[in-house]
Amino acid sequence: MSSLDTVQAFLKHVFSGNLDEALTLVTPDAQFISARPVANPRVPVHGIFTGPGGAREFFRLFGELLEPGEFNVTASFSEGGHVAMYGNLRHRSRQTGRDFPSNWALICCVQQGQLSLYHFYEDTAALEAAIA
Repeated sequence: MSSLDTVQAFLKHVFSGNLDEALTLVTPDAQFISARPVANPRVPVHGIFTGPGGAREFFRLFGELLEPGEFNVTASFSEGGHVAMYGNLRHRSRQTGRDFPSNWALICCVQQGQLSLYHFYEDTAALEAAIA
């Protein structure tokens, strides 16, 4: 399986609600980062979440914060163990009901068929406006 195939399989499992299967594709020391690696009490998904347990917490917090909506992949590509994807999304804040539209990019590293880095970039100002 190529690095791109690994990331696509991981996302397929996450989007279908099969997080346990997705976590089998995560290294013990993998880092999951949503835009900012520094923890932010206003945005619980900011910070660094480590390993399968951290990934589980990352996606739990995402689910508490946002109701998933549109998630469109414009393009994806890889070279060796590096994978990049980008597109646009529109989620909704569970607390305020406001939409969170954003362009996004995802950078991943894959080692021996498992994710070792998952760094998701989005419009952090739009996210904070939607959830505040």
